[in-house]
Amino acid sequence: MLMGCISYKNTDTVEIVREKPSPNGKLIITNFYREGGGAAGYLYYNANLRRAEDALDQRDGLLEKHKTWKGFPDIEVRWIDDSNLEISYKQDTSPSYRYHTSARVESKHDIKIH
Repeated sequence: MLMGCISYKNTDTVEIVREKPSPNGKLIITNFYREGGGAAGYLYYNANLRRAEDALDQRDGLLEKHKTWKGFPDIEVRWIDDSNLEISYKQDTSPSYRYHTSARVESKHDIKIH
């Protein structure tokens, strides 16, 4: 498990909560926390799937309809195998939450996301 902070443009902070390489080591799933925006501010959690040689792009999240919505504080990730990834999070029953979580990436880099 890796943990650390990365600063973007001196105003945003990204903290890596957990990273897990795929079984073959070609891809990395990262669960991260991001905050920034000055006085109005924002914070959110999301997950990113990328090739092992690529840097984390905190704006390329797998879960969301709106990039800075605070909907996923308890993300868990698990590689099923080299072609399947499971992402789980707590589900709220409010209509706005269901609307927000209706948009998610179903596959990326030939990986099926469950």
